[in-house]
Amino acid sequence: MLRDRLDLRELHLTGGEPTLHPGLDQVITSLAREVGFGVAMTSNGENGARVLPACAAAGLKRVNFSIFGTTAVELAQVQDDRYRDATRAERKIHALRRSIETALSAGIDARANIVVPDSTHIPRVLRLLCDYSERLSVRLLNSLDAGTKSLQAIDAVLDQVHAEPEAHYVTAGASGWRTRYRLPTGRAIWVKRIRSVRLPQTCTGCRFNNPTDCQEGYYGVRLYRDRAGGFQVGVCIQRMDLCMRVEQFATSSLRDEIMTLRQDEYTSWTRHSPHPGDSAWPPSSKPRSSTSTQTR
Repeated sequence: MLRDRLDLRELHLTGGEPTLHPGLDQVITSLAREVGFGVAMTSNGENGARVLPACAAAGLKRVNFSIFGTTAVELAQVQDDRYRDATRAERKIHALRRSIETALSAGIDARANIVVPDSTHIPRVLRLLCDYSERLSVRLLNSLDAGTKSLQAIDAVLDQVHAEPEAHYVTAGASGWRTRYRLPTGRAIWVKRIRSVRLPQTCTGCRFNNPTDCQEGYYGVRLYRDRAGGFQVGVCIQRMDLCMRVEQFATSSLRDEIMTLRQDEYTSWTRHSPHPGDSAWPPSSKPRSSTSTQTR
């Protein structure tokens, strides 16, 4: 229903941890082959080596591995106090490496997501680039809470590895956008950021509708399973009261609002300018060489 009403082409499984689902490959099979989605997934990599071969056979195209640390000490620092143990963290690091290698061997597009809050995290990013195969696509994410410090740290990483920007990729009607950089070795690095996007009617008057309380903006629709076994569509990670049953959403004004925003932005950009005219542009806190822009 959502595929048809929102003209969706890809469904992204996130968590919790998707690889803990006992029938993940069957879920992917039904989504990819029966519904016609391209299927991607975000994972911490702890269970991937066991399930990813079957998932690849089922039709899984891409895994975004969330990497919170490149050493056991780093990983332990971001764990809950109950799990802040270097030995346990070391096992998680090894499991992540095995999962990445399994994904690459199975023909899955493996990507690493790593948040860069400030300059103290630069060594972690540089180790990631050295330690993992160049077949692993690295994506640097700015920390919304850290603000300018995060953007400056990402710029420092790009300078240290002599990265040159190649292209911007902007999705109409959603806040996420990214820039592809190229290293001297030919390896690509992606930087993903958030631009200010609001739903014209739904977000107007919301108490969170300000740069401090709503940093993600409208990122896209999320699908949740409710306690009654039904499915709910959500449009905001802070306003769960905006969720509605899929059947209700499919014919709602909220669905129309989303589709109108998407079409209006796409039409404006492709007709007048390759760059979205908002406060998140240009893409970096410092000028860099010119790039091309692709809109979808």
